[in-house]
Amino acid sequence: MPELKSFDEAVKFISDKNHKPAKTVPNDRKLALYGLFKQAKVGDVNISQPWAINLEARAKYDVWAKHKGMSTEDAEAAYVKEVNAQIVDFEIS
Repeated sequence: MPELKSFDEAVKFISDKNHKPAKTVPNDRKLALYGLFKQAKVGDVNISQPWAINLEARAKYDVWAKHKGMSTEDAEAAYVKEVNAQIVDFEIS
């Protein structure tokens, strides 16, 4: 698989259900993509912090908030880098 270059290309690739990983992708790596995607598309977190008891929403909030202040361009570049790393690490074809 050639290395993905653009944010749109990386989003399209990772969203395509035909591309399946040979190894299980851990939740922290899935969340890493989520946080970078939200930062690139929306910018800094703009919602209230969910209660800690709501584990999934809180995890998504925390990973997005971690990128506060990151520019759109930097978030897009980091997203592409993470997608390319996951393609290799989890043998996504």
